[in-house]
Amino acid sequence: MSTRKSLPRCSGSEGRAVGGWLRRILTICLLLAASILLAAVPARAEDGADFRLDLDAGGHTARIADLAFTPGGDEIVSASDDKTIRIWDWQSGVTLRTIRGYMGPGPDGKVYAVAVSPDGRTVAAGGYFGAGIGDKPPYGDVRLFDFSTGRMAAVLKGPQYEIYDLAFSPDGQRLAAGGADGMVYLWRRDDAAASGWAEDRTLDADSWHLDKLAFAAGGTRLAASTTDNGIRLWNLEDGEEIALADEAEPLRDTPVMALAVSQDGAQFATGSADGTVQVWRAADGTLARAMPKQDFFIGSLTFAARGTRLVASCGYRCADRNRSVVWNVENGEQVLTYAGHDGTVFASTANADGSLVATAGGTRHSIQIWDPATGELKAALQGKGQPVTAVGIDAAGSTVAWGNANPCPDKVACPAELGTLTAALALPNADRFFDSPMPVERQEGFLRAQTTVGQWSLTAKPGGKEGLENAVLEIGNGSKPTRPIENTPQNGYAHAAFTLIRDGLGLITGGTDGTLLEYRTETARVSGEFTGHTGEIHAMAAAEKAGLLATGSADQTLRLWNLKTRKLIVSMFFAGSEWIAWTPQGYYYSSPDGDRLIGWQVNQGRDREGRYIRCDQLKRYLWSPEIVRRAIILRSADDAIKELRPGVDRELQKLLERKPPEFQARLAADQSGVRDGFVAVEITGAGEGGADIADFSILSNSRNVGAFTARSADGGATTVVEVPVEDGENTIRITGTNEFGYLTERSVTALARKKEKAANKGKLYLAVIGVDKYPFLTDACGGRPCDLRYPVDDATGFLKVVMEKSAPLFSSMESLVLVNKDATIDSAALAGSGEVLEPDSDTIDDQLADFLDKPGENDTTIVFVAGHGINIDDDYYFIPTDGRKQDAERWKRSSLVDWSDIQKSVERAKGMRFMLLDTCHAANAFNPRLEKDAQDARIVVFSATAANNTAAELPELSHGVFTYSVLEGLRGKARTSDSGVTLFGLADYISKEVVRLTQSQQKPFYYVGGVENIVLAEP
Repeated sequence: MSTRKSLPRCSGSEGRAVGGWLRRILTICLLLAASILLAAVPARAEDGADFRLDLDAGGHTARIADLAFTPGGDEIVSASDDKTIRIWDWQSGVTLRTIRGYMGPGPDGKVYAVAVSPDGRTVAAGGYFGAGIGDKPPYGDVRLFDFSTGRMAAVLKGPQYEIYDLAFSPDGQRLAAGGADGMVYLWRRDDAAASGWAEDRTLDADSWHLDKLAFAAGGTRLAASTTDNGIRLWNLEDGEEIALADEAEPLRDTPVMALAVSQDGAQFATGSADGTVQVWRAADGTLARAMPKQDFFIGSLTFAARGTRLVASCGYRCADRNRSVVWNVENGEQVLTYAGHDGTVFASTANADGSLVATAGGTRHSIQIWDPATGELKAALQGKGQPVTAVGIDAAGSTVAWGNANPCPDKVACPAELGTLTAALALPNADRFFDSPMPVERQEGFLRAQTTVGQWSLTAKPGGKEGLENAVLEIGNGSKPTRPIENTPQNGYAHAAFTLIRDGLGLITGGTDGTLLEYRTETARVSGEFTGHTGEIHAMAAAEKAGLLATGSADQTLRLWNLKTRKLIVSMFFAGSEWIAWTPQGYYYSSPDGDRLIGWQVNQGRDREGRYIRCDQLKRYLWSPEIVRRAIILRSADDAIKELRPGVDRELQKLLERKPPEFQARLAADQSGVRDGFVAVEITGAGEGGADIADFSILSNSRNVGAFTARSADGGATTVVEVPVEDGENTIRITGTNEFGYLTERSVTALARKKEKAANKGKLYLAVIGVDKYPFLTDACGGRPCDLRYPVDDATGFLKVVMEKSAPLFSSMESLVLVNKDATIDSAALAGSGEVLEPDSDTIDDQLADFLDKPGENDTTIVFVAGHGINIDDDYYFIPTDGRKQDAERWKRSSLVDWSDIQKSVERAKGMRFMLLDTCHAANAFNPRLEKDAQDARIVVFSATAANNTAAELPELSHGVFTYSVLEGLRGKARTSDSGVTLFGLADYISKEVVRLTQSQQKPFYYVGGVENIVLAEP
């Protein structure tokens, strides 16, 4: 029997430049019996849902193994080692859909090949679809997916081992697949078969590794390349192999891993590991031309410009000479060099006439579409993330740093070279919450990988069967000989990063496949494994006194581990202003849109497509800043969950067994009969996930629509809702939930022009809450009374300014005032405001909820809150005037106002919503939910502080600094236009003024995303 061998990876900086993957280079060995295969742990069958966390940052996160244009050329389909298939609209640069099959541990689910049928309706995929090394085959099934829906249409059985290439015949009547057993499997269309395909024949390439295949000569020929026995050509009319010219004989001694067919099918080209490129006549297998030999491994070939050009790309050991060369096929002259990628190119293809070429590779796994005549880049398709190539951590384990630049672009491998740290994150502790990443000012402030400690040293050397530059790690112990560690496919291929620990008595080394192992230096024996990364380990650093290990990888994540238990504590992903940190169990904390970057792959069996559920769809259960914070403090995610969420270890599994409301929304094609000022939106599929459209929420340009008119269409399959719009562009966001707690969002954009009529100015609703008296908290604030100086003045002062400067912009104004009555109150500020109510917990809960039910869709609501806030475990509370503690350590929660209740009341209010909050007057008072909740509900928020600082009160201002800045801005100092003070102008003024008045000790936070820059105050 034949056996499989995992893909060799690049090493060192070359691995950094290419994401750590290479195709097979040498002959696959035949093992005599399955018993001598190295065993791997198969995917364990769990009760209920089979799921795993997966990063989705808008692009591939591992090697792109194959590419295909659709017949019309408008889309590109890509297959990757990240176990996904992406369908791209390459002109807009977005992924139209991501196709997911079954994903298991290790290689299970990696997609090595993809092909699109000539009619554009089917995507065929091949790869490693089995439980793992050493498990019983088959794992070479071919999956067929519906192009338009991504659903698995059929599975073709037959191949026992992994598939490396697929091809449809030009007429679409045949499908060919080849791979690790050296056989070509052919199917033909058969409408009578359940799959639509029937087995045709099998062709033997006399090989243990068939790498590429393609139809030629109008589908009458099939060409194939192998890594161990040259190339093959068959006549498909009789199934006989065509004898090739003598020039093909030397190819038996070198891996041939690139193959392409010209647009007219008359010629095919082959490329070898030694740089040989040859063009052959498809009709008889004679040599048409030998192209100039290259000094690099030929990773891929593609014909272009109707077959008159040939593109060859560098596939390994490219260093900083990453390039694709373009030749004139007729005379072999090089006409162009394309160097757009910063690393190895693994795949390439061309559109139907060869006017465009797509190549895939580089450090960010980018797909680049370019003109082979000029080299002009037309589009680049890639995700938001970057590989983490440098890592540092301070000795106390309080700050972690990272960088993303290749430390040695001119070298193939440099595992001992340290990259530059460019950003740092202060880790939370007992007195500090998460903060935003900051630039690194001094490289010297961080511990890095240690290759020499006392008499111990580590040095990477070439070796292994593939001759990788850093396959061997030599352990130095003064003059004493030690046993080297040679990496193989079973322990990481090469040593991509490593460090000494425990005063040189131990070491940790990371492989090119994400393997991360700890060894004893004296014996070179494995003492443990850190499991979590899925891409090459680029960097690591240990803070031993703090018990932490930080690692960075080609999988674009930075991970923090418990050095003693070797368990993963938290993973982090950063992409510009967006970021997310999550525990292995899925609890997370993120920037406003960061939780759209990861999610859960839910397997539904090997013969069905997988489901993908983004973390933001499970926000209600999994968004937990405190669990992430406590995990880092306790050095254990398990302990943090036991402390904060006891008894809910199966909560996620139960959720993932259910389906979210996967509805679709679009503008109705027929807008006739729709009321002026409205558009009709069609919603389909809501019932599949158990959602009731009546419970959906709809925002139009961040204005909560509230109740909406709905009617059924298409026999009840479609629901049409009418949504109010404004002149110009309107972003309509529809949010659906179901009984299981899932949340799904869909957006549509509508351009509208309403008939001329008097503008509805709407009504202004203003609620102000100010608490400065805490009679039951006489020593609860650091042993001192919790009374504050200015919250009542802040609330009433805000009320007065809004009545003077903002109310005239509306048809009328109604207010709710909840402030301490025994405080000194400016009576002028309360003139016309109605009754003043005491801000105790019951009154705040009841009155605010009732008040916020009043606004209509054209109205505007403002809620101002000043006083104390407090975090308790995973929840945030506002402390009313009757707030109490049970004892010195515990709060009486029934006496507090749960912030989630305030948030829900504001979210429920129709129209435009604003919140201004000055509640961070003590440590542990920052509300971590504020930014996320505001963003998700499209509520404009101004908060006195960001994380890790408190709100200041300056006597000379007679107000809190934040509120003083708000008042001054509304009075005119934030004015940036003739029409008055605008939203953006006020945000900018507050941000700068608070920092100035506090000498940078207080930094406010605001969220105004997705909102029109409206006028807030008259000139």
